Amino acid sequence: MKIARLAASVVVCLGATAGCSEPETVRSAPAIVTPSVTTQQVQPRSQRWKDVAGPRLRARAELVDVVAEGPRQAWAVGFEDGAEDREGTVVVERWDGTAWKKTTLDRELYVSGFDVGGPGDIWIVGDGVAIHGDGRRWSYPRLSGLGEHRFTDVSAGRGRAVLVGTDPARQTSFAVEWIGRKFVKRATVQGQFAAVTARHGQVWVVGAGLRDGCSGVRPGVWHAGPDGTYAEMPLPDVPGGYLGQVWAISPDDVWAVGGIGGETTPWFACRTGGAEPGRAEALVMHWDGSSWQRVAVPGGDGPLVSVTASGPGDVWAAGSGSGDTTVALHFDGRAWTRERIHDYPLGRVAVTAVPGTPELWAVGAAHHEADYGRDVILRRR
Repeated sequence: MKIARLAASVVVCLGATAGCSEPETVRSAPAIVTPSVTTQQVQPRSQRWKDVAGPRLRARAELVDVVAEGPRQAWAVGFEDGAEDREGTVVVERWDGTAWKKTTLDRELYVSGFDVGGPGDIWIVGDGVAIHGDGRRWSYPRLSGLGEHRFTDVSAGRGRAVLVGTDPARQTSFAVEWIGRKFVKRATVQGQFAAVTARHGQVWVVGAGLRDGCSGVRPGVWHAGPDGTYAEMPLPDVPGGYLGQVWAISPDDVWAVGGIGGETTPWFACRTGGAEPGRAEALVMHWDGSSWQRVAVPGGDGPLVSVTASGPGDVWAAGSGSGDTTVALHFDGRAWTRERIHDYPLGRVAVTAVPGTPELWAVGAAHHEADYGRDVILRRR
């Protein structure tokens, strides 16, 4: 289940210096303000993040999401045997506390979203396809009445699943809920739904609002309470900004991450207009129960694509680092710490906290744009 400022002082551990327990940290004062950008030096990889062997996948292989329910229960989803001209075959991997084991589905799919409500409630979405696993078999429930569509994410838990997506032009988005054995339509809005989390009787959807077409891209957040009515929430104005993932710790503690600017984004086709072409920066936003605020984080890195938390003082976000690396940012309730977790950009890196422990899992793919791309599993203990 998906449970979902700028540096005042800097502590950097360079190389294998004696007495240096963390080889890569950058701390920042806990202010919720609009940040300015600072440049980070390329730092050594943190020794806290270790590669973990998974099942052998056929290249091109990629893992795109990971969910944990405990130290002996985690799942990852992705594909194997992909190529530039076709999607790969869907794979689901499960961690039993000792090893990762693979299940291969007889389906080629560009996986865009994944969540687990329990061993008998697994959801995978991508393109116009939804896949549900009940612990015994896989089924493909159909969504009717919306015309051509593509799913972007799903959130599952307690017998409920909320699926979001867009039309092919990515101008109109929808939210539907799986109840029993059918979908119920909940919302259709102008804008782009990228990710959803449904917890504590609330639904939070993030993505991009479009003002005046692609030239007016802004970050977007939509919220639905128990009555099921979706409403767009007021946000600080961030031209060219977009949000790609969301994590709800509680109804008054929600985190969303994404980016600002750049040539392309992983969630929608619009070229954002808030930054110099080719450049992009991280965007973090926080809901405190009364308003959304932009949160300053260490600068110099690219967009963040995943967020997780085990509590208010343990928030993690992961994404593109400077120097073609992958980084994770940690908020301990007072300050942000930056760790380099891999020497390569890991594609759609995803990170999740392991409930009841201080551990994290992260998955992605090295050389993800090449036919020899390989899946990566990382663990922080």
